[in-house]
Amino acid sequence: MNKPTLKQLADFLDDNARNEMDNQAAMALRKYSELFKVAHEMVSAKTHEHSKAAYCEMIDLIKGKGGV
Repeated sequence: MNKPTLKQLADFLDDNARNEMDNQAAMALRKYSELFKVAHEMVSAKTHEHSKAAYCEMIDLIKGKGGV
């Protein structure tokens, strides 16, 4: 059995939410998923420019300026 992704867990929480905290947890999981993708891109970048762009995107996500 494959492990569910953060997005799948977030979708499950949204679909089966019992209260507002479940929806907030789903939103947090989506944000963590996006941060993970950007962090992976930053580390695996082939060029310094690509890595720097991913770093800037991560800062924007942390500050709440983009993504989810």
